Amino acid sequence: MSKKLAIAMFGQKRLSREGGVEIVVKELCTRMAQNGCDVTCYNRAGHHVSGAEYDDDGGIRQKVVPTIERRGLAAVSSSAFAALYSAFGKYDVVHIHAEGPAFFAWLPKMFGKRVVVTVHGTCEIMLVTRKNPDFMRVCAA
Repeated sequence: MSKKLAIAMFGQKRLSREGGVEIVVKELCTRMAQNGCDVTCYNRAGHHVSGAEYDDDGGIRQKVVPTIERRGLAAVSSSAFAALYSAFGKYDVVHIHAEGPAFFAWLPKMFGKRVVVTVHGTCEIMLVTRKNPDFMRVCAA
């Protein structure tokens, strides 16, 4: 690889081993950095994030985004700011984790970034039946 691939990731709370998404992001970022990629993770701000804003953890740059610490707004606000920062950053790929943060995939895409979305967990498709006459729905758990 002649040029380092610059990748931005968001959707996790922080790089840790406390939840499913966080474990996947931590392992993926660590391995991509070992393979020569320039990886930046956008983490939530607030009382649960410890450490410096730019913490070098195995070649992974960690940046803290503004977060509105109100019930129901922490994940949405941090994802919106992370999408905005990754849209204006010099990244080749923006990797978004989980279906909630994926709502903001249009923002980096609008600025010409390649966007990848990973939905964690199982996915169940419920079809229309006579007993259930709704439109086809997709539920991720």
